[in-house]
Amino acid sequence: MQVLCAERLIDGTGAEPIANGAVVVDGDRIVFVGSTDDARHHAGKSANVAELDGETLLPGIIDSHSHLSIIPGEGDQIGQLMQPLGESLLRAVGNIRQDLLSGVTTMRVMGEEHFLDVKVKKAIEQGRIPGPRLWISTRAIVSSHGHGSALTLTNGVDEIRKRIRENIKAGADFIKTFASGGVSSKGTTLDFHSYTDEELQTVVDETHRNGKRVAAHASAGYGLTQSVKVGIDTIEHGSAATADDLKMMIEKDLWLVSTQSILYHDEGIEKVDAQVPEIREKLLPVRKSNAENFKKIIASGVKYACGTDSVHGTMYFEMAKLVEYGASEMDAICAATLKGAEVCGLEADIGSLEVGKFADVVSVKGNPLDNIDHMKNVNVIMKAGQRYDHLSIF
Repeated sequence: MQVLCAERLIDGTGAEPIANGAVVVDGDRIVFVGSTDDARHHAGKSANVAELDGETLLPGIIDSHSHLSIIPGEGDQIGQLMQPLGESLLRAVGNIRQDLLSGVTTMRVMGEEHFLDVKVKKAIEQGRIPGPRLWISTRAIVSSHGHGSALTLTNGVDEIRKRIRENIKAGADFIKTFASGGVSSKGTTLDFHSYTDEELQTVVDETHRNGKRVAAHASAGYGLTQSVKVGIDTIEHGSAATADDLKMMIEKDLWLVSTQSILYHDEGIEKVDAQVPEIREKLLPVRKSNAENFKKIIASGVKYACGTDSVHGTMYFEMAKLVEYGASEMDAICAATLKGAEVCGLEADIGSLEVGKFADVVSVKGNPLDNIDHMKNVNVIMKAGQRYDHLSIF
């Protein structure tokens, strides 16, 4: 058995932290959560005990929106998706190592070409490469003229049904579609919407008929409202959601997944793509409106989680932006742990430090409830009972 003892424990559920808290791990599961004294007694004298003085234990971090093969700071994100499988795999291996070393133990992958995410997920599960647990969507459902259009293009209700069935057969855990324009592409405005109501409803109906959830890139305008109306399970980005959109999301019990790193972090759009005039003309007003809009989103009571949108290793930044917009430090931590698990439908196994769940545990130096920036100071990284904090990023 392994015992992790720290100055405090935050279990991810929103409950008050446990002073001098500990987790006992047997194999890949948590078997005890409580005080350090009780944990030592539960584990017995032969247990391997790690004393983490001045640190905080938390659930493994869940990045609820990312891509394996994209590095936004290199520019032309759609172009990266269209590159040959070998080049994409090389980027993916480095990206997931960076994510894991930042404390991310689960990642929700929002679309890859070549079924790359299927291959990488299998390699991680077989122990051939280190990386977070992956929850994958395979190829995105995107029209030939829409934001996000790469190699796989899908038009009309018959093609949509066929593509979803192919994705599920290949191993998709959920389905990703594009319902609005986006910042980091040329040729579409933010409020552009590429699918008809019938097409987008088909995405939902076919996905739900197969027992899966559907996520939609939906930044603004009719595409966002349309996504809510047809019952898309998770609205990705959603920074321009109106009061009516939010009210309808709450009524339908839908989620919003916040993605701030891509807009604000130095390794996001800013590094290269912002130098393209057409992209910069969209980015600057979005940055200006996003902060005020997200304050309203958080205050609305809508359910939300968060993700980096491929700015790998920056979940600490995502949490800090949520706090900046009015979330409590505890709420930001929950958005990056248990709420992320709920978005995936995996809350029975991950997302919180509770007996019976996978032993996904991280420690950070300091108390993130006093200052959320401490989430950057990751020390212990455990996924399903295995330690990864010894890995080098290279």
